[in-house]
Amino acid sequence: MNIDKLLSWISPLVLGALLGLYEISHGLFYVLYGTPDQKRDYPLEIVLGLLFTAVCLVGHWLIRRISHSHARTIWMIESILVGMIIYGFYRS
Repeated sequence: MNIDKLLSWISPLVLGALLGLYEISHGLFYVLYGTPDQKRDYPLEIVLGLLFTAVCLVGHWLIRRISHSHARTIWMIESILVGMIIYGFYRS
């Protein structure tokens, strides 16, 4: 497998989608095995994890289509987007 192709698939938004999958599994664990208070509070984490994963994957797909699968362009665009999201999160 070419390293350029591998880098075009492993990018900041794909790593964000993996973070969303972690949120889903974390929430699902507490919904299934948690205390009654946790069972009430953690479904929101599952829903937000699904939304976060979907947005990251669709964003990655769009950027990949626009950049014609050039790994360097994908990484630059997605790094700028993730940086702006993190900056906005800490500024709010």
